[in-house]
Amino acid sequence: MPNCPKCGNKEAIPTRSYNVIVEPAKGERGMTERRVGMYTCGKCGTKFPTVISKQRYLIVAEEQLKSIQDELESVKKGSEDLNTKVQGMVQQQREMESSMVRTAKENDVKRLQAKLAELEEFVRYLRKEKGELEQKASRLR
Repeated sequence: MPNCPKCGNKEAIPTRSYNVIVEPAKGERGMTERRVGMYTCGKCGTKFPTVISKQRYLIVAEEQLKSIQDELESVKKGSEDLNTKVQGMVQQQREMESSMVRTAKENDVKRLQAKLAELEEFVRYLRKEKGELEQKASRLR
């Protein structure tokens, strides 16, 4: 919202607006389109202009524009190819992660099965020892 240059009052709505095309200054390229709004101060009645927006335009040869458009299409196609590859890699990563989790679980199961077999063997040994000790104890009685 622009301020009145005399009293500083803020105005929200222009009384009218129009577009102005400005020629380039020496050494500049392109043209600038400015949207100018005419405001009237509600407090002191002063009318003043304010630039609402600016848009720069460059003038290029048709061949250069065609070249730029072709390059843009090429970049878009490359971007699409890269996106496809990235999506494939993300899918591969998910598959590898699930495979790693599955392998870790399988390894845990194998480790636990080996530990179980070791403990069962130890239990057999202890039962055998118990039986022998019971026999010795019954002889001593």
